[in-house]
Amino acid sequence: MHQNVKWLIPGACIAFAGVLFYRAIRYVPQPDPGQPLDDSATQTNTVIDDMTVSAQKAYEVATGQSAPAVSDDVAMRNRKAFLDMIAYSEGTYNAGDAGYLMMFGGRLADSLEVHPRQLFSFTNSRGEQLKTTAAGRYQFLAKTWDTLAARLGLPDFSPASQDAAALELVRERGALADVDAGRVDVAITKCSKIWASLPGAGYAQPERKLADLTAAFANAGGLIVGA
Repeated sequence: MHQNVKWLIPGACIAFAGVLFYRAIRYVPQPDPGQPLDDSATQTNTVIDDMTVSAQKAYEVATGQSAPAVSDDVAMRNRKAFLDMIAYSEGTYNAGDAGYLMMFGGRLADSLEVHPRQLFSFTNSRGEQLKTTAAGRYQFLAKTWDTLAARLGLPDFSPASQDAAALELVRERGALADVDAGRVDVAITKCSKIWASLPGAGYAQPERKLADLTAAFANAGGLIVGA
């Protein structure tokens, strides 16, 4: 369950990553309408691969310590598990591949060519009447999606594009190095203001329990520190 303000990330959080994050993706060109979509898909994969370096740098800036060594295999395994965990928290996981088409309330979009941009009304637990355009496996608002798509050069609303955009949001919160290293509880806390379903989000919408999310991460193949 979500609200139309949940994806707005405070300026201080964006500044946390600073130039390090933006340098890592600044070279990614916008899709050329004259090029086949396969070229843009390659850009998306490159952005995901390069996140490891910027996540480690961000961790070092935030803590003053060197980021712990994590193998590429473990990092990618934990990222996939964390994305699955977010989908579980947002209620799209059990839909399988159809979760990438899911709009707020459970209806499915007609295609993955673009964000569906359909507006839905709902009432939160404080009795406030709100509207949302949340859609996709990670329930992106249309405005947030436009920002991420332009920044990362995403050509469509495909699963690969949605996965890359979700990881970028995790990185903006300074949580990607925590995900890679299996500090899932820390990563969840850092990302709570992005997804209203995470514990501590504070958006007057149903929140999952930390223990349930940790279990979902482990069930999805994630390696938790100390486990």
